[in-house]
Amino acid sequence: MANLIYKRVSTDQQSTDRQNLVLDEAGIEDPVVFEEAAGTSSRLHPLERPKFAELLVYAL
Repeated sequence: MANLIYKRVSTDQQSTDRQNLVLDEAGIEDPVVFEEAAGTSSRLHPLERPKFAELLVYAL
C-alpha cells in the first residue's frame, strides 16, 4: 500500500519545510505526495481543494 501524504499551508508566506522535515525524520519510503499551492484558501471545504481531490481519486 502506498504512503499518501497531503501537505498544505494557509498563506503564501508559509512553507511546507517543517512538514518535509517531519516526513524525512519519519523515514517514510516512496511517499506519494499531494501538495496544495501555497495560499490555497483554508475557507475551502477539503473536497474543493484540488490536490486533496487528487489524493482521494488516487486512493480509490
